[in-house]
Amino acid sequence: MTLARRERSLIALGLLVLAFALVWFVIVRPIQAGFADREDEREQLLTTYARGERVIGAMRATRAALRRQRAGAPDWALDASSPALATDLLRETVLNAARAQHATVASVQETQAQPGTVAVRADLTTTPDRVAALVVALENLRPWPVVEQFNIVADRALEAPNGAPVDVRVDLSVRFNASRRAR
Repeated sequence: MTLARRERSLIALGLLVLAFALVWFVIVRPIQAGFADREDEREQLLTTYARGERVIGAMRATRAALRRQRAGAPDWALDASSPALATDLLRETVLNAARAQHATVASVQETQAQPGTVAVRADLTTTPDRVAALVVALENLRPWPVVEQFNIVADRALEAPNGAPVDVRVDLSVRFNASRRAR
């Protein structure tokens, strides 16, 4: 069977298109896909590298912030080896602050506290003009306490209005670090 020239041309053209398609899908397309994949990987690596540079650049500031936080840690929590020792330290601190403000201390007792904190209740007697100074002294204790409750009873002011002593009850709590050694 002989084919006409036109049929042979069409078959040759079909084989040529098939050859181009084969070259395209077997050789060119995989190479092109490889370049695209490597470009995507390169972009991801550049993004990762830039993020790493930012993290490394921020390390100096992060270390400085950590040093400031460690330096300020005594302002936020008592360093004690046990809750009992932390309670005793808080009790002594409250006693000293009250005495410094010329308040008479009736009692300083341990009270119920949240885990990781210790709490005391102080019953004090002072003059009305010293109450504000006492509040400031208690607020400025180190470590900073949480004033849970503050009551002033001025029953005796009705009997002797000029300078009659007032009774003050204050509940304070403070965090403590049991994991560190007491200093």
